[in-house]
Amino acid sequence: MSGAFPTTKKPRVFNFMSNRPNNTAYTLSGKRSVKQFSAQYFSFSVQMPPMNQTDFMPFYAFLTKQKGSFSTFTFEYPLDNLGAGKGETDILVNEASGKALGSTSIDLDGFANSTTGVLKAGDFIKFANDTKIYMVTADADSNASGETTINIEPPLQDAVVNNEAVTVNKPSYKVALMQDDLLYNTDASGFFTISFDVREVL
Repeated sequence: MSGAFPTTKKPRVFNFMSNRPNNTAYTLSGKRSVKQFSAQYFSFSVQMPPMNQTDFMPFYAFLTKQKGSFSTFTFEYPLDNLGAGKGETDILVNEASGKALGSTSIDLDGFANSTTGVLKAGDFIKFANDTKIYMVTADADSNASGETTINIEPPLQDAVVNNEAVTVNKPSYKVALMQDDLLYNTDASGFFTISFDVREVL
């Protein structure tokens, strides 16, 4: 791991993709057969805003330090979640016996009591002991004790334990560059730009 991507400037363009490999085949009669694999990862393309040389070079130096696609680093998701509970910092797994690999429904607690939409469909979360990022697939409301049940995609890639901390806003992805060459652009005005692609590392 080679550090965290700087957050002093937000991406100008952020193209995000969920990758879920499937094996699909069609017979001559038109019947469809699909095999789904458990693998899933997120990837994204980042275009940074124009910056002067002083602001730009730390970003370029950080990316160069990754040695192309060799190293991994963390990249904070640049957008806020939509859920009403996104400001909460004490959210925990609420499963007495934990939750096994492959589960898609997890109980959480620590939210404000009786709140609608503490997490919203499309929000991203991260469990403390798992490098994988998960997407919430349905709106979740908290009960009178601040508890809720969330549905996620993909299924858990690692088991979670009771009272494991959960990040419910701007989680940091473990990623690697998808290219080994880094090209930046500049012009007579002295502004620098760069674009790069990364994928989640599991």
